[in-house]
Amino acid sequence: MEKKLVERIKNFQNKDFGNPETKGEVINLLEFLFGIIEAQAAEIQALKDEINKLKGEKGKPDIKSSKKDTDRKANEKKEDKMESGAKKEWQKRSKVERIKIDREQVVKLDKTGLPDDLVFKGYEDKMVQNILIQTDNVLYKLERYYSKAEGKTYTAKLGGGLDGTEFGVETKALISTLYFENRVTENKITSFLNSNGLSISEGTVSNILTEEKSKELSGIKDELVKAGLESSEYAQIDDTGMKISGKNGYATIVCNNLFAAFFINFSKSRETVKTFLTAALTALFTVLVGDDAPQFKNISKRFALCWVHEERHYKKLNPIFDSSRAELKRVRTEIWGYYRKLEKYKDNPKSEMKEILQNEFDTIFGQTTGYEDLDRRLRLTLSKKNDLLTVLEHPATPLHNNLSENGVREIVMKRKISGGVKSDAGVVAWENNMSILATCKKLGVSYYEFMKGVFSGNCTIKLHQISLQRQKII
Repeated sequence: MEKKLVERIKNFQNKDFGNPETKGEVINLLEFLFGIIEAQAAEIQALKDEINKLKGEKGKPDIKSSKKDTDRKANEKKEDKMESGAKKEWQKRSKVERIKIDREQVVKLDKTGLPDDLVFKGYEDKMVQNILIQTDNVLYKLERYYSKAEGKTYTAKLGGGLDGTEFGVETKALISTLYFENRVTENKITSFLNSNGLSISEGTVSNILTEEKSKELSGIKDELVKAGLESSEYAQIDDTGMKISGKNGYATIVCNNLFAAFFINFSKSRETVKTFLTAALTALFTVLVGDDAPQFKNISKRFALCWVHEERHYKKLNPIFDSSRAELKRVRTEIWGYYRKLEKYKDNPKSEMKEILQNEFDTIFGQTTGYEDLDRRLRLTLSKKNDLLTVLEHPATPLHNNLSENGVREIVMKRKISGGVKSDAGVVAWENNMSILATCKKLGVSYYEFMKGVFSGNCTIKLHQISLQRQKII
């Protein structure tokens, strides 16, 4: 690239600077050089910061933007945001409707000093929320009988998930909820339980999280993945890096609006994705929605590229000349307008609109603006036409990958706190519980209540059945 750049600069000595076309060439060259300078400046600063850290010094301070800059960026973000359909009018729900009432108590009026002609007019409701943290330690007296004829002792069984354990199902469900849903570390969970009347070790907490009911949870995860994919024509996918036993690995999310499942592996290659989706691919979903990462392509029958990810490439362009900025703003406005037309098509797909939208795509992304970086970007988008317009054949397909991108953040935050997983059992536990937790949230199911059922051995909540039934409604 350096050789070509030098040659390009040298060629200007033979240019006719009275020619209007030369001005455009100069502007594009300066835009290109400015981009290089900007990137090199950022890289040099990063290297300086790294050197200072190695010396035990501090890097460049992260100075917060002024209020003026913050307001400007907020306005830019508001202007740049792609609308994803009409906004629903928010209505505040009654707090009483959302709260489980455990008990009612009548409060008598103290009539001392009040008039004698008082007439009872019913009650005024006053809600007071409270939660109790107290032990429920039970000493069970298990009957034992001895058979002299058989030389054998028979002992009563507790059942309900209490045999062979020192801790009740509520405690185990609470441990899972604190760790996976609330991101509390194992040692803090142990400290909390011990300070509130239980005697439990950190090792026991770890075993409850990673060993107990592992097989059952894996079966539940497999069921919800298959049911979730069968409930919709599409699935979304995204991944993020994470540590596995101290080594670099990846967590991948596969989801739609009714389920989410996580898969943790050392590789994020297409073959790896195909491997953990082998069972899932036998389901009925047709379209996989993702960003432009190569490992997500050529897996399902159709691939749909996220428009939000594609548009970000345009947002990252940073021209310095007014003419280039004007062209970029114009093109981005056209892209947003086209995006809204695709949204309308999703709501009301008509065959006559397909050809119109196909042709308009070619018009927008086949144009030449004279701003080289923008033209290069337009040509790249044009080459992705088939993946960006999957929605024309499959209108149920989302235009963006926000669902999986937001979903994968849950494991990102958990990863930052825990530093990743430390064992194979931990990998399985994270995959199972994070999948079940995310699906519970989508279906309006309490993860704590669900885990109580799992640990008791009598889980009456069937996530896979709820997922399929919910699809019939929506």
